[in-house]
Amino acid sequence: MAAILEFDESTANSIANALGSNTVLLNDASQVAASMRATGDPLVIIGPSVDHTVAERVTAAAISTNPTAGVVWLRRRVDTPIVLEALRAGASDVIGDTDLPGLVAAANRVSDRAANYAATNGHEPKKSGAVVTSIYAPKGGCGKTSVATNLSAILSSEMHSRVCLMDLDLESGDVQLIMSLPVGRSVIDLQNLADTLDATALASVMVPHSSGTYVLAAPQRPEQATGVTPQLITRVVRVASQMFDHVVIDCPPYATEHVLAVLDVTDHLGLLCTPDAASVKNTAITLEVFSELNFTGSVDLIVNRAGERVGISGTDISEALDHPVICEIPHSVDMPFATNSGRLLSVSHPSHAISMAIRGYATYLNPASNAPQTAAIPEQQAVTRRRRLFGKRVATT
Repeated sequence: MAAILEFDESTANSIANALGSNTVLLNDASQVAASMRATGDPLVIIGPSVDHTVAERVTAAAISTNPTAGVVWLRRRVDTPIVLEALRAGASDVIGDTDLPGLVAAANRVSDRAANYAATNGHEPKKSGAVVTSIYAPKGGCGKTSVATNLSAILSSEMHSRVCLMDLDLESGDVQLIMSLPVGRSVIDLQNLADTLDATALASVMVPHSSGTYVLAAPQRPEQATGVTPQLITRVVRVASQMFDHVVIDCPPYATEHVLAVLDVTDHLGLLCTPDAASVKNTAITLEVFSELNFTGSVDLIVNRAGERVGISGTDISEALDHPVICEIPHSVDMPFATNSGRLLSVSHPSHAISMAIRGYATYLNPASNAPQTAAIPEQQAVTRRRRLFGKRVATT
């Protein structure tokens, strides 16, 4: 059962119809906490007509009443400032007011979390399967895709792990381009399988890279991104976690419903920061948001392009953010040069300082004590391994 706070009767009825019969319609904010105590249910929906100050107050009251509660905001406009505002208030999701399927998916996530919490007698369930690492930067141009692709290649080729790399930048992802992979199937081909997705279906749309990494590409066109729901992404990560040793997620440079969905299953958040004031400021805000979200994974601060003579060092960034730096990746024009040449620096130049820094982070994610997973990936047609030497493509078997 969900408590729905919405002042417009027609809108409230539409929300209730989308969620089913087990709903309580409220038009007084002071009734929300009492309704939660009476029903014991953890879901609260705050409708679009509710002012943000009231929404913040209701969210705080709901969480105070039930710490496992999930509060979903429905807004007429969903953009980064609104999402951040909601997250700071403690909301679990922000959904567009016309996105009723998205609302149902968000409600199901809240229900699943509550069921898991109850099944473990108030303790977080022990995670099994792959190590999930989400690479995130709060602004574009920080090099997150370069880090994600080279990290995946090192985990696959050098550490002999089964690795899935997911491009979650659904509107403008470049993983396929950077890894010189042929244009083919992508996550959009799974859009009708959110509830029935299995290992065979997932493997059928992945593109293998010569390093051994399996890539789940982003849609080819930005408008196709609307066909990919947060529910599907959550399902993809859960299925991939049973197939691989590592799942690496290249996130977009802004908070989306999809990013919030993968946070629930993320073990390591590789948070990229570059030595410039804007990046440090945005990273500080991001750390606050993740703290307010009660993110339980490890936030791994990575300084990319370190050593640039701009007056900000890795130590300066660590002190300013009051957060340890896990990895410093040195600045070098060799990284964009390798990218523009269609190859991964970690593959073409494994002894490069950048490759060694990313290898250090890979070792941190994949300590020697981690036993390899035994789950098999369904057979696919063998991929021809290719490498670029001095700008020429050379095929090897």
